[in-house]
Amino acid sequence: MKVFLKRSLKTTFSYGAGVFLFTFFLIAPISMENNRNTWIAVYSFVFFIFTCIFLYKQMWKEGERETRENGNKKPKWHKGLQYAIVGFSPFLVLEIIYFAIYPGVEATFGTNILHAVFRCGFGPMYFMIRLLGYTWYSYLLASIIIPFIAFWGFLLGIGGTGIKSFISAKRKEEEDFLS
Repeated sequence: MKVFLKRSLKTTFSYGAGVFLFTFFLIAPISMENNRNTWIAVYSFVFFIFTCIFLYKQMWKEGERETRENGNKKPKWHKGLQYAIVGFSPFLVLEIIYFAIYPGVEATFGTNILHAVFRCGFGPMYFMIRLLGYTWYSYLLASIIIPFIAFWGFLLGIGGTGIKSFISAKRKEEEDFLS
C-alpha cells in the first residue's frame, strides 16, 4: 500500500508542479491589456503541454521501474489507471467541492478564495474549458485527460516503448524509403 500511494503521489506532484508554475508565472498574461482572456488561454495551452510532457515522463519511468521490480514481467495494466485516478483525486475532490458549494453561495472572502484555488488548480486546462464553452462536459473532459495521460505514460513504460521510439521508427522508415 505504501508503494501504491508513493507512485500515486507522483501523479499528484507532477500535475501539481505544472499548476504551481502556471500560477507562479500567471502575472505575464494577466498584465496584457488587449485580449487578456485569449492570452491566458494560450498561456494555459503552453503549460498544459509542459505539464503533460512532465507527467508522461514521470509515469513512463514508474511503469519501467515496476517492470524491472517484477523481474521483467509486465505488471497489470490497470495499476497505471489506479495510480492515475488516485493521484489526480485531490483535484477531483477540489472540483466536486467547488461545484457543490460555489454556485449557490454569495461572493464572500471564503468563496472567492475557493474560486481562485479552483481556477489555479485547473489552470493548465483552462484553454480546453474555454474552448468548449464552460459547459459540464468541458470540465469532465478536463478531469479525464490528465489521468488518461498518466495512464498512457505508465502503459508505454511497462511496454518498454515510448513516443520517441515510435517517432524514430517512423523517421527510419522514411529514410529507408528515400534512399
